[in-house]
Amino acid sequence: MKYLCQSLPKGVIASSLQAYAVVLLLFLSVPLAAAAESAQVQWAGNWLVVSEGDDQLVWQLNADGSGYAYGFNDGGRLTHGFAINWQLEGDRVRVRTGASVRCKGGVVSVAFRGWSRSTLLFAVIDGRHWLQAGGGLLSFQRRLSNWRTPQAGSNCPDLAS
Repeated sequence: MKYLCQSLPKGVIASSLQAYAVVLLLFLSVPLAAAAESAQVQWAGNWLVVSEGDDQLVWQLNADGSGYAYGFNDGGRLTHGFAINWQLEGDRVRVRTGASVRCKGGVVSVAFRGWSRSTLLFAVIDGRHWLQAGGGLLSFQRRLSNWRTPQAGSNCPDLAS
């Protein structure tokens, strides 16, 4: 081994060690990425959510990080909504908003003007609660198995029915 190290230039040994370090880091990061993805998959679904100071909400969270959030009035009629891009990072969730959804004259209207520049940050308190940084608490009440995504031009959904 002594002769092998002396016959190889120092750059080859250093680059071999660097390559080994990169492979080791990739090998160790795969389980971490898989764990984060599996945690995000656990949150995926359609949820009835209650927020402090707001009416009922429906959050539609897809495992790929896409989704929608919809707000409903006291009578259960859709009032507003928006597309979201969400990312679970440990016990934190980052949410960006995009397309706006409105209910005008009983019909769903959608407008996309790009993603917001600001990011909403939430701390995951437990399996049912997210606390917004400097804001209120989101309480995930239950999953909605029969929720259908409102399409532009369709009738506005009603939570009461």
